[in-house]
Amino acid sequence: MKKLALTASILAAASTSAFAADVAYEEPAPYTPPVATVYDWTGVYVGIQGGYVWTTLTDPLDVDEDFDGGTLGALVGANWQNGNIVFGVEGDINYTWNENDYLFGNTAVEVGTDWSGSLRARLGYAMDRTLLYATGGLALANGYVNVVGVGEESETLTGWTIGAGIEHAFTDTWTARLEYRYSDYGSDDFGLGVGDFDVSDHTVRVGMSYKF
Repeated sequence: MKKLALTASILAAASTSAFAADVAYEEPAPYTPPVATVYDWTGVYVGIQGGYVWTTLTDPLDVDEDFDGGTLGALVGANWQNGNIVFGVEGDINYTWNENDYLFGNTAVEVGTDWSGSLRARLGYAMDRTLLYATGGLALANGYVNVVGVGEESETLTGWTIGAGIEHAFTDTWTARLEYRYSDYGSDDFGLGVGDFDVSDHTVRVGMSYKF
């Protein structure tokens, strides 16, 4: 009986050792933190923008007249990123409320601009989701002189624009911006026959874009 118990104990110990030998010990995998991704500005985008415009009309006697008002518009563009450098092209069109009213004797005259637009290049430096950029190119504006009761003369003016801004990507598709631009639209006589009037403006805009 004692021999049987001793034999059973030996067999049990042997089987336990064999099972333990069959179980391979695995070293736990080292912790790998998630890799932070850098935002890519490459892509096509559309957006809206609005702000305030300070327009100056310089008459043939070199006297300045100010036309200030709000502006609201839309934009479309595309960016290409190489390292931290971002190249882009952008166009926009805007409506402006900056009319002035004058009274010459009994004649009322309304003067202002109503729409403007531009086609520009952009060059920026990206710091992940924040982009600092400069922009410049072609600028257009429609100016008008309306003699109440007589008629209106409007002209599309062509010139240039230059500016700078900052843009930030709050998500992978939505960005917001703050931009300043100076625009010189050239000059025209507006059919008045008294010489050319020079038109220029300073504009500050905020905008939001959706990137595809």
